[in-house]
Amino acid sequence: MTTQVQFLNGLDTIGGNVVSFTNGNTRLVMDFGMNFAPEQSPSELLANGALPDLPTLFTDTTSEIQETIFVSHLHLDHMGALKYLAKPTNVYMSQESLAMYQALTDLAIESAPNAILQAIQPEVPLKFGPFTITAFLTDHDAPGAYMFRVNDGQHTFVHSGDVRLDGPNPERVMHWANVLGHETIDLFMLEGTEFSFDNDGDKTRVRRTEMSLQADFKTILDTTDQMVVINPYERNTPRLAKLMQTAQEAGRTLVWDTRFSTVLHAMGIQNILELGKDVTWAQILANPKQYVVQNHFNDLHALDQLSDGFVYLHMNGEPLGDYDPRFNELLDYLASRHVEMQYLGASGHATPTDLIKLAELVHAKVTVPWHSFKPEVQAAALQAVGLKVLLPTKGDVLIFD
Repeated sequence: MTTQVQFLNGLDTIGGNVVSFTNGNTRLVMDFGMNFAPEQSPSELLANGALPDLPTLFTDTTSEIQETIFVSHLHLDHMGALKYLAKPTNVYMSQESLAMYQALTDLAIESAPNAILQAIQPEVPLKFGPFTITAFLTDHDAPGAYMFRVNDGQHTFVHSGDVRLDGPNPERVMHWANVLGHETIDLFMLEGTEFSFDNDGDKTRVRRTEMSLQADFKTILDTTDQMVVINPYERNTPRLAKLMQTAQEAGRTLVWDTRFSTVLHAMGIQNILELGKDVTWAQILANPKQYVVQNHFNDLHALDQLSDGFVYLHMNGEPLGDYDPRFNELLDYLASRHVEMQYLGASGHATPTDLIKLAELVHAKVTVPWHSFKPEVQAAALQAVGLKVLLPTKGDVLIFD
């Protein structure tokens, strides 16, 4: 039977990439995220293209096609559309992603009542109609991130998910790249986030690794006698655990809000100190240089009680960039406190050089660059090393007989 591969979103944006594989009455969808968008109804989001063109999942439209969703990792641009599901739908993700999603649901940060969440184990093939799906662990700034391989009995398609080679687990990436390199891959959908930027010296684009971030964090802690405030992302729990260790090595106590402590506990991380429960603001204010305090933008004005100066480290937390109106609010607040925002983040995405290396290792018949503002730049780089490239447009369907 024929397999139809349709590109539904994310071809020239960072994130929100969605592709479907349909054969007979079986349709697999991966990922299922959205880019930053104001809150609207599902019908409005479908109409303006923020949601993928899959009305059978977002409306009461009936269909004989059995649809299943796969989520590579738990960042919003890869799973944020789950809350709009209009009918019970099976959703597969890693066990780590599942544990985190349940914690975020308990905190009312996420809610997808029609998502029937199930874990898919790494390198354990699962059958869905004519398709066989295999998930491979990869390295990204989210725990339990996956790459997916889809086989219809004749053709093999690969969705890279988000990936990097200079993270703490490059061996995971090299493993799946070498496995694929010994197979015939018909279509390799490869993220290209880092091809989006010109590396023009913008301080927010400094290339740090998770390891160098911790070293820089330690230097800051060792060289300041002020309290340090950090704004990380709660879904990067491996980094959070390392931050606790680094703070301890510097002789400081790291204190989390309820949101972060709940997620950390759900991911099995121990010795969490929660603000208001284990450590009070009175204790912190009495000896500020002994503490590191995590602060989410929603609780920004909790910092009002700090009469003295403090160091503010933006670590890929919310709001991440100026596309979010809250970002200017954050800058204005810090300016009013005479505090400079210091960027101390690390990318979860591979460098252009490493992306080319991965594409060469996999050596698919066709490579599709996406998850990038400039897929054409990535395409040119891949073509320059002899790879065949396709730049589809939104809604395009490829037929594999």
